[in-house]
Amino acid sequence: MNWEQALAEVSALAARQSGLVAMAQVERLGTDRAELDDLAQAGLVTLLDWDVYEVAGAALGPRYSYPYAAWLALAPATFVWERPKDRTKDAVVSHESACRLLGLGAPSIGGITFTAPGPLPEPRSTRVVVAELRQDEITVHEGIPVTTAHRTVLDLLRDHTDHTELRRVMTDALRLDLVDLATLYDDLVPLSDQYRFPAAGPEFARYFLSELNLATLSIPNLRAFARLVLPDQVERTAAALAEALPGVDRAILDDVAAELAGKVGPA
Repeated sequence: MNWEQALAEVSALAARQSGLVAMAQVERLGTDRAELDDLAQAGLVTLLDWDVYEVAGAALGPRYSYPYAAWLALAPATFVWERPKDRTKDAVVSHESACRLLGLGAPSIGGITFTAPGPLPEPRSTRVVVAELRQDEITVHEGIPVTTAHRTVLDLLRDHTDHTELRRVMTDALRLDLVDLATLYDDLVPLSDQYRFPAAGPEFARYFLSELNLATLSIPNLRAFARLVLPDQVERTAAALAEALPGVDRAILDDVAAELAGKVGPA
């Protein structure tokens, strides 16, 4: 196979995989390593890591191309369309790597972490955590399967991430409206004793959400925040509004009450 044919084969494959190809995949197409090396020397492909190459002109960028390359390397001879359609049966980016992918805080741990339903070979700088995930705990971001922000927060806590970093992750997740605060709080509270953080609403808000800009919150999260910080006031205000405005939907009144109460942030 000449280099034009090799480039055509590699480019066609890369077009279906966000611009990336694994060496083992290329070998399945009949292109050998020497031919791929020739393309690399010509600047037509770039070796990222884990024997995964990026075709010139790929649009992912480093933030996404490296985790995607690491994901390909977990099953290097398998084409993307051959990977399980059920995301719970495959590896997904998780923990601090999910934070970097989703733009949440800046966790200090290096390498790339995945969660998978069973053990997998771990290429260099790769960690695989074995755990079962539900469908609602997985999302796809820029073509890369990744744990949701909600699941990521829980994973980081269970992984003993420093609470200062966890605070930044939670703040960004709320700013980007990637989590529901009420649901997240309900899932975190049972873990408070084990991981040593306050469970009561006002103290929880002061501990984890002291840097939160309330103006960035969605109405549901603003309401949830107000219930954490001033639960009695929200109930009293909503009740007063309901009496003054009969017939108005209670959810709307709760929103208004939360917006009023939410003007008082954590001390």
